[in-house]
Amino acid sequence: MDINNQAISTALRYMRVPPNAQNNELVRTVENAFEKLERYITPRVVWGKFPVVHFDGGFKIADTDIYSRNLSRLISRCDFCILMAVTLGAEVDRQISLAQKIDMLDGIALDACASVMVDLFCDEVMKNEMAEILAPNEFLTSRFSPGYGDLKLSVVEDVITILNATKRIGLSFTKSFMMTPVKSVTAFTGIARRENYEEPEFLQE
Repeated sequence: MDINNQAISTALRYMRVPPNAQNNELVRTVENAFEKLERYITPRVVWGKFPVVHFDGGFKIADTDIYSRNLSRLISRCDFCILMAVTLGAEVDRQISLAQKIDMLDGIALDACASVMVDLFCDEVMKNEMAEILAPNEFLTSRFSPGYGDLKLSVVEDVITILNATKRIGLSFTKSFMMTPVKSVTAFTGIARRENYEEPEFLQE
C-alpha cells in the first residue's frame, strides 16, 4: 500500500489539524501510525458485478430495491454495477482502542490513518482487480457508500447480505448499521461507457 505525502496530508485533515498547525512532530506521529498499522492490517475484500434495473428514484440490483436519487444519477447510464465490501480486520480496531487509552494523540492518529488506508485499499481493488473485467470503452464511476448523500446508512445491510460478506470476509453490522470491524467500507461503483457518461454535478462540487 503506497503511503505517500498525500496520504499523510489526508490523515492530518481527518485529525482536523489545520495546515498552519502542521509540524514535523505531527507528521512523524502520522508516519509512525501508518507504520504500526502495516503490521496489523489484514485487508480482505469481496465484490461482485450485477445487472441494474433503473426506476424512478432508485434501481434494483440482485433482487433488492435501492432508493437514492443521488446514486441513481451516478449510475443512470450504467447497465451494470459493482458492489464491494472491504475491511482492514478486527485487530486494527483493537489497536486503535488500546492506543486511545494510553496516548490520545496516537489513538487519533491511528484512527485517521486507518481510515486513509481502507480507502487506499479500495482504490487498489478498483484499479488492480475490477479494472480487469472492463471493456476498452468502459470505466468505473466514483465510489458511493451508504450514508453518503441521500443513500441511507441502512443499505449497509443490503450490501453485506448480497455479497455474503459476513461469511466471506467477517464483516457484519450493528443495530444502528455501523460496520464491524469499524475500519471497513461498503460501496457501489457503476460500470460506465466513455461515450455516453457525464459525472453528476453534485460529485464535481
